[in-house]
Amino acid sequence: MSTPEKELAQRIREFRRRHFGPRGKDEFARRLGLTRKEYDRFEAGKLPPGELMVRMCEITGEDLQWLLTGVSSRGTVVISGTRNRHQNLLTQIAQALEARPTLAAPLEAFLELLLRGEDARRQTVLELPESPPNNLIPLFARNEWPDELPDPDGPGSGRMLAPILSKKSLAIAERAPAGLSEPAMEYGSEPLRNATLLILPDAAGATRRFVQSHEVARCFPAAFGVVLDDDTMEPMFTAGDALLVTVGAGPQIGRPALCKFADSADDRCRIWLGEDEQNVQLGRVSDGQHEQMPRARFRWALEVLYRVASAA
Repeated sequence: MSTPEKELAQRIREFRRRHFGPRGKDEFARRLGLTRKEYDRFEAGKLPPGELMVRMCEITGEDLQWLLTGVSSRGTVVISGTRNRHQNLLTQIAQALEARPTLAAPLEAFLELLLRGEDARRQTVLELPESPPNNLIPLFARNEWPDELPDPDGPGSGRMLAPILSKKSLAIAERAPAGLSEPAMEYGSEPLRNATLLILPDAAGATRRFVQSHEVARCFPAAFGVVLDDDTMEPMFTAGDALLVTVGAGPQIGRPALCKFADSADDRCRIWLGEDEQNVQLGRVSDGQHEQMPRARFRWALEVLYRVASAA
């Protein structure tokens, strides 16, 4: 059963994975001044003291209100949602203001001048339709997996994988409740958190599927997913489940991974068992069998972060 403590623990886990990676517990604990054992308790559901939560946000640049409630505070600059150059700029501004508080007034005046110029520029061009929300994570069928992944640090990152949508198509989308959980061999009656599945036409008229999750899209802006069509990973995943990954998060030994090969018929979700110069080693959950695929046919592999299952 989901509780406020479990939801808070999940947001702490997302902080760590976002800023220190899937194996970054030791580094995050060190930065917090904790032992690994002390830190593990907070990801397991123990409520951290208030000053420790403030410290987590100071280290990561994240929004304290989002950590506490799951809802972003209005007007808060969320550093984790920007690229590295924006983080550096914000850090430089903060350091300059701390060293010379008198810079606040001229900086505010300069920012206001920039915004006025932007408003004036917008008034000179035709009004465009409102952009669709950026909390939609695209889902792909087996024959739609992207052959190549974008640069995780490049402009647009994983969003370039998302089909182009129109405001009109969002208005007529079919919506269904779904449960979002981390990969596991067994699942409780209630998901880790709720999400929404959307089915809608894209700008070309083709039917597209999306997961709508503010928190996942915010923490993993390069996220996308695929829909399984087989039961070879039962009971961890079943046919019809959507598996979410993010560009740049490579496979981890012993963890489920999406594996893309030159032939789309070979694309699959498997337990990642490692690779060498000749072969990729994979494992099935349903029967425990090992698979060996030629390394030359291998395109990419990404760790599965979340399972999305229909709540029906």
